[in-house]
Amino acid sequence: MASNLTILVETALPALSGSAVTYNAAKNIYLSSGYTSAAGNTYFQGIRLSDRIIINYDFGQGYAYLFLNGIRIYGFDGRDKKLIASRSYCCKGHSEQFAKSECISMIQEYMKGQIKMLNASITESQIQDFSEKLIVDTLNNKKILA
Repeated sequence: MASNLTILVETALPALSGSAVTYNAAKNIYLSSGYTSAAGNTYFQGIRLSDRIIINYDFGQGYAYLFLNGIRIYGFDGRDKKLIASRSYCCKGHSEQFAKSECISMIQEYMKGQIKMLNASITESQIQDFSEKLIVDTLNNKKILA
């Protein structure tokens, strides 16, 4: 990975500083180095970035399958991040479709709270469309590699 991308990832998620971060082009995801528990499971983080949000997955690799322990979504302005949504799971078998659906739902909940706080009027379908587009754009983001 180019050094400027390493700096961007470490700036976005300082907890990864000093951790080896690699890019998996097939899945379009950055992966942190992991650690192995006494039980033999390996735990690591997966990160997807766009110009608006950071999706941070907490993964575990057991003897039989990859599992998802949590998802955190941060708003990101290129310099600072702010946690906007978080969910935890207990050894949930990982599926890209489940993770995508959860991320969309988390953005919808966040948007509904913001809309209520601003006393704005936005339809449910507009919130759904915006949330889906934001997540799909982040999952498919290739611009970060330029």
